[in-house]
Amino acid sequence: MKKKQLFWPAAALVVLAVIYAVLLSNNRKLEEQEKAREESEIIRVTDLGQLASFSYESPQQEALHFEKKDDNWICTDDKKIELEQTYPDGIANTFSSLTASRKLESIDALEDYGLEEPAYTVTLQPKDGKETVIRIGNSTGEEYYLQVKGEEQVVYTIDSSAVGTLGHSLEDMEKVEEEE
Repeated sequence: MKKKQLFWPAAALVVLAVIYAVLLSNNRKLEEQEKAREESEIIRVTDLGQLASFSYESPQQEALHFEKKDDNWICTDDKKIELEQTYPDGIANTFSSLTASRKLESIDALEDYGLEEPAYTVTLQPKDGKETVIRIGNSTGEEYYLQVKGEEQVVYTIDSSAVGTLGHSLEDMEKVEEEE
């Protein structure tokens, strides 16, 4: 009699464990599918890996050139200045792996996007690979228009935070010695 009393609870426990395992497996599959869907929706502008050097310029600011030496960025225009590494690291990280929110194809006129006379021109040189030149045009509110050299019929829109990394002068980037 005791054996019959233990059989049904044990059987129910086994059934619940199987149901739990099936639900867990289905949940993982759904998460993987969602992640794959999200990845496929990302619009990659650049995927360059580690940069060896980069430069940028704007009509309001002279060109600044940076090069990676011994794991530190230096400004090749003024090698005496010691840089606060967060500034060039931020620019390099942002533009070496840049994503867009929209991709506009078959554009008409560059002046409609502010790309004929861009607000910024960014040149990126990865450690392994060819140079990439990016032109940043007009603001659309929270975003900016952007074009990659060689993709003349495509314009992207990127978040303004990417452009914000370029808004520093060389003096802003200089490392400040703390007083004791």
